[in-house]
Amino acid sequence: MIRAIFILSTFIALILSGCASIEVVKEVTKAGNSIKTSFKKVVLQKEEQKEEISHEKITLENKEIVILQEEEQREKISFEKKKIVKTKKQNKKVILKQNKIAKISFLGKTLTELTKELGEPKILREDGNTRTARFDTRNCRIFIYFNSAIQKPQSEYYELRNTSGELVEEQKNIEKCFKEIKLA
Repeated sequence: MIRAIFILSTFIALILSGCASIEVVKEVTKAGNSIKTSFKKVVLQKEEQKEEISHEKITLENKEIVILQEEEQREKISFEKKKIVKTKKQNKKVILKQNKIAKISFLGKTLTELTKELGEPKILREDGNTRTARFDTRNCRIFIYFNSAIQKPQSEYYELRNTSGELVEEQKNIEKCFKEIKLA
């Protein structure tokens, strides 16, 4: 297109040169160059607009992807929360079953009292206001939890778990754990 304009302006300049003075030819050439420059500016502006639109589209697509990823993350978190709540309910039932089978109460005793009955704990751990003592037998682990925020901490909760860390659920296995620690 630019080439056609240039040829046209040159052609007009040749025709006019025979009829007019050199000044007229110069003016026609200036006009042609001006048209050529204006045309280039318009083309560049359109290309810049296309790039801006393309950039805006990419930005919008990236924002949509981020929103979708955030929604997926919220769904995963919600699913995991539901699993945790379900597991806690199941664990609570198992712990209640363990408490019914136990012939000795671990609750309301100090660590010193429990140490006299069970021996030294294999692990003592403090997390915030909770102290955990773990007593091990060959097949079981007894986790006893104390509220260390009070002056004379007493056991408030306990669990029986196997060596893999899973709650002991079956009555015969619970009884077996208590026999191993000679409390049944």
